[in-house]
Amino acid sequence: MQEKELEIKRGRGRPVNEARREEIIATAARLFGELGLHATTMEQIAKELKVSKLTLYSRFSDKEELFSAVIKANCQVNIPDDFFGELKNEPIEQSLYRIALALMQLLTSDGPVKMERMLVGTEFKDRDNLTRLYYGAGPERVKGIIAKQLEQLHRDSKLHVPNPVFSANLFTAMIKGSDICMRTLMQIPPKATRKEMQEYCRNAVNIFIAAHAITNGAGIKSQ
Repeated sequence: MQEKELEIKRGRGRPVNEARREEIIATAARLFGELGLHATTMEQIAKELKVSKLTLYSRFSDKEELFSAVIKANCQVNIPDDFFGELKNEPIEQSLYRIALALMQLLTSDGPVKMERMLVGTEFKDRDNLTRLYYGAGPERVKGIIAKQLEQLHRDSKLHVPNPVFSANLFTAMIKGSDICMRTLMQIPPKATRKEMQEYCRNAVNIFIAAHAITNGAGIKSQ
């Protein structure tokens, strides 16, 4: 197969060690997507890279650790660790909209979608550990950094978010549970346009802000 939907591109000018790590992750992502996790071996990955298994194991202790790195790399494409640092000076509506749209783009991109389908098709006896790895490297990480952003908005008295973890779950559920994401996962055409994603995310953010607006005796405080 020539599909490379899961491939993570290696950045230019990377240090040799980092570039090699990214190359391993990209190759593993492609093979996992083409062959499935269980059918892909560390030996195959090493052969594809034209390196020894020792080189592979010097960076990843086992296939499960490499699988987690692939999931995190997929997430980093749309929501990098420093994503929220860029948003701190933006209006609440705009910053939350950008988060929502980035999350929707992540959830509808080929890599994560193929991974979810692969996990659903995995035999039950093997699924438990894989889903834990997937959840920890993907959804749990993303919800964690969203919760930190909401906690900061609460501290700055911009929104009323007394339970950031709960609100982060609510925020992600509004995106993950959208018809756009469900249809993408189930391969039901037509694929949503960027304009449709933008419109949905703006409406979802408006509802989220209304639910977390700071209130006083007179009602909702304007933002």
